[in-house]
Amino acid sequence: MDALIQEEPFQAVLQYLYTGSLDEGRGDLMQVATIAELLEVFDLRMMVANILNRESFMNQEITKAFHVRRANRIKECLNKGTFSDVMFRLDDGNLPAHKPLLISSCDWMAAMFRGSFMESYIEEVSIPDTSSACMHGVLEFLYCGQLRPSPGLEPMDLIVLANRLCLPRLVALTEQHAVDELLQLAVKKTDVDGQVLAYLELAQFHNAQQLSAWCLHHICTNYNSICRKFPKDMKAMSPENQRHFEKQRWPPVWFLKEEDRYLRSQKEREREEEILRKQNTKRGWCFWRHQSSSSAHVS
Repeated sequence: MDALIQEEPFQAVLQYLYTGSLDEGRGDLMQVATIAELLEVFDLRMMVANILNRESFMNQEITKAFHVRRANRIKECLNKGTFSDVMFRLDDGNLPAHKPLLISSCDWMAAMFRGSFMESYIEEVSIPDTSSACMHGVLEFLYCGQLRPSPGLEPMDLIVLANRLCLPRLVALTEQHAVDELLQLAVKKTDVDGQVLAYLELAQFHNAQQLSAWCLHHICTNYNSICRKFPKDMKAMSPENQRHFEKQRWPPVWFLKEEDRYLRSQKEREREEEILRKQNTKRGWCFWRHQSSSSAHVS
């Protein structure tokens, strides 16, 4: 390193390149700007200039642009495998990855790669029962903090893997994606009841609490039609779910009993009114015939 470049300002430049942040209270901002100029980190040099000119509010846009640019570069490394130092062997292929990014974003990965496990010194790691699309979704989340579902991605498979890797935020994002997919299908008049039944107990088992709550609500709201279409699946549900259905189903049992009672009473009343109508019609006819015969006799 050049003797003119001091350690602390250089560390500030590195911190900016890693995180996009800069401590505005530093006393060596001019030295930071000099190093940024030498390394052609022009956005950092501009941030220092804004701070010195008391216009640090302008750095918000610079920081935002930095994160967008950084995310795009990281995704490019992921898609092309640039600088990768580990290969994941999956059910349908291999996927390159980068240990430093994995370790910094996931405790499960950190324990695997930094501990005494075999994976810490080998270049290929096998993850069984996992597809490439599913693992790519996990890596993109770990690298960029976002979920961008690909066409071949099954939401429940991703939830299973995310729960296995102890990534509750990814589980939550995937739950939202799964519900959005179901709602879109429902808007198109596609029957989603079978898929909801398939999701429910898997979601409960893999800690997808929001998705399981949505599935329970959907089943309870459409209880009668789902029972007619999937009687065996409904009977195979866990006792806890069965109790929830009985308590929260719509319409509830008491409503059905009252409705049945009302319909039976209505039919009974209609029968009585029909009998009375026939009796009144018969009496009227007899009275008319009696009047007609009396008039003929008088004449």
